[in-house]
Amino acid sequence: MRRLKPRHIQTRLTLWLLASVLVLVALFWLVTARAPVVLTESYVVDRLAHDAEVLILGVDPTTTPPRLDPAYANPIYERPYSGHYYQLDIGGTTLRSRSLWDFDFEPGKLNSFPGTYHDTGPAGQPLLVYADRIQKDDTWIEVHVAEDLSALGQRIDAFRWRFAIVTLILLGIMLVAQRLIVRASLRPLERVRRDCRRLQDGEIDRLDETVPPELRPMVEEINHLQDAMQRRLSRSRKALGNLAHALKTPITLIDQVLQRSHKDLSPETAERLAEGVARMRRITDRELRQARMAGEARGGQRFEVESELPRLLGMFRHLHPDKTFTHRVDCPSGAFLRADREDMYELFGNLLDNAAKWAESRIQVEVSRQDDRWHITVSDDGPGVPADSLQELAHRGTRLDESRDGHGLGLAIVREIVELYGGKLSFSRSPDLGGLAVEIQLP
Repeated sequence: MRRLKPRHIQTRLTLWLLASVLVLVALFWLVTARAPVVLTESYVVDRLAHDAEVLILGVDPTTTPPRLDPAYANPIYERPYSGHYYQLDIGGTTLRSRSLWDFDFEPGKLNSFPGTYHDTGPAGQPLLVYADRIQKDDTWIEVHVAEDLSALGQRIDAFRWRFAIVTLILLGIMLVAQRLIVRASLRPLERVRRDCRRLQDGEIDRLDETVPPELRPMVEEINHLQDAMQRRLSRSRKALGNLAHALKTPITLIDQVLQRSHKDLSPETAERLAEGVARMRRITDRELRQARMAGEARGGQRFEVESELPRLLGMFRHLHPDKTFTHRVDCPSGAFLRADREDMYELFGNLLDNAAKWAESRIQVEVSRQDDRWHITVSDDGPGVPADSLQELAHRGTRLDESRDGHGLGLAIVREIVELYGGKLSFSRSPDLGGLAVEIQLP
């Protein structure tokens, strides 16, 4: 099953706030777009009800046929298709405005009076009709008064268009403001994220605790874990140093006793005891050395390649005064390894010591970064190693040439450090210098 990539908090907040803003704007649009229709129609209905009452007052139902006093009818009802119409149904007699011409309103559209309904006028225009049934002088009069809504609808449509444009502009402003508010609100999180990156890169050893109350427990816990890790590593290294010092004396004593008692023992027994003491010493050295390695660096730990390598090379010049060699260091400006400094001193120290021991006159160190991995190559112009013996170099105690001093441990220690950091170690002949090239890849 494919795992979905988690979204950023800022993206989530933006999407949810965007959805809520769009819903609110849509509801606001529906209410505001409908409000002018309701308000204007209510106003028109009130005016039509007033006109209906005036018309009823002007009707004389006692005459045959009933008649309407023209003084009670607004002159606009006399102009054909004026948009203002009335119709009076009195005991089978219909009195209509001149504006209706020969158009009739159908009676019986309403089940209860008074009320309103929409109809189509004599010119096909939309009408709002007010209808009522009133008793006057024992005669029931049904009155229909209508008004054309075409002009009113055009004004409402124009208002809606203008309102839509203003709403879109306001929506855009709200979205921009929302984005800025979200970013400003999450700025402390971004600062903590940058501090975590700096902590990972070794630029700082603690996170800044001047953060909002919601983030302070997390930051304090990270700092607490960081301090505990550093204290634990420091105590472990100190304890291991004490242990190494404590074990060194008994092992030396056993060795001395063995040397003094060598004549009293059979050659086979003496050889077995000597081998056991040597094996005990090797195991102790190996385990103590591995335990001292810190592994991947915690906060505040990093190895500055550009500044540290020249110091190491200068130190090996003094360690090998009988040699005069030149060196070249190729590395990106400001390059650093996120690793424990003592581990890296151990790594580069053994690599450079091996190169200085075998080099004739030149040592070359190349450091580059490719595909999120550091590539380190240390080469010399020494005699090199036969191709069929290259893989034996990293075995502890292996010495392919007894003509030089050493115990065969340096490259084995390098291998242990590289494996501790999850890297790769390989050996080859240097294409530029002709000697041994040790290639290392570190995450």
